[in-house]
Amino acid sequence: MTATDDTPPPSLPLPGHWQRYVRLVAPHVLTIAASLALFLVIHYWVLPAPAPAAPQIATVTPAPTVPPTPLPSPQPALPPAQLDDGLLRLTILDLQAENAQLRAATHLLRAAITLDEAVQALQRNDFAEADRALMTARRALDRAYQLSVEPRKGPIDSIRLQISQIRDDLGVRPEGADRRLWQVRRLILALVDE
Repeated sequence: MTATDDTPPPSLPLPGHWQRYVRLVAPHVLTIAASLALFLVIHYWVLPAPAPAAPQIATVTPAPTVPPTPLPSPQPALPPAQLDDGLLRLTILDLQAENAQLRAATHLLRAAITLDEAVQALQRNDFAEADRALMTARRALDRAYQLSVEPRKGPIDSIRLQISQIRDDLGVRPEGADRRLWQVRRLILALVDE
């Protein structure tokens, strides 16, 4: 025998070792195959196949020759229509009133947001912060009162009174103040929605 025959054959991995790897990898391979098959089924059967586009054959047609047309002469500009001064003043007054209503709604929303901050401060038992938030809401309501039309001034004034009462009761009996603030907030938001 030769020297090469004396070496033992290389050892093959144990059959149990390969079976363990197959058991670990097989679920992943099967999952990938199933998802790929599902994707192909959805892609070819559910989604419509695009219609094959027919080749477009371009044909060249000679353009007919048309004699150039002369450009029209510019016509004199017409003077803009003069609006009646009274109509213009009414339009300006309407725009100013609409602007005031939008600003009043902005102040009302600012008051509602500030009341949210006051409720959060009450939930943290931070009465000083709640008092500051209530004062800020009161100032926003004062500005909204100044900008609003007469029919809305009554509800805004009653909301201001309720906030003052809640603020006065805050030091004496703070329980239930958060519930009352939520009610006032709902009133403000209903007033904005009108």
